[in-house]
Amino acid sequence: MNATSLQIDSARDGEVLTVSVTGRIDGMTANDFEKEIRELFVEDDNGVIVDLSGVTYLSSAGLRSMLLIAKTLNKMQSKFALCAVPNTILEIIKIAGFDRIIDVVPSRADALAKFGN
Repeated sequence: MNATSLQIDSARDGEVLTVSVTGRIDGMTANDFEKEIRELFVEDDNGVIVDLSGVTYLSSAGLRSMLLIAKTLNKMQSKFALCAVPNTILEIIKIAGFDRIIDVVPSRADALAKFGN
């Protein structure tokens, strides 16, 4: 994996899409991150959980992508949560105030419970 690469793996747990991200979400990869989630999400999904445990860097472009995804899902009355966020990434999310806009939970199980699954 080079410095600008991003790996995205997905799975479904009932009506919830879970996306695991590894690498950097920055100006070079944020659009791909957003596009991939939009393509994976189907209208019948109850929500999207993004596991950030493998993310090593998050830029303002990555934050913007997450905000756009959250807004889109909100309009569709679907839920969005981030889980397993490394402390360095969590600090960025909190400084930006995104933890007041997007649910951030400790684990995938916590996110599924929050979604009612």
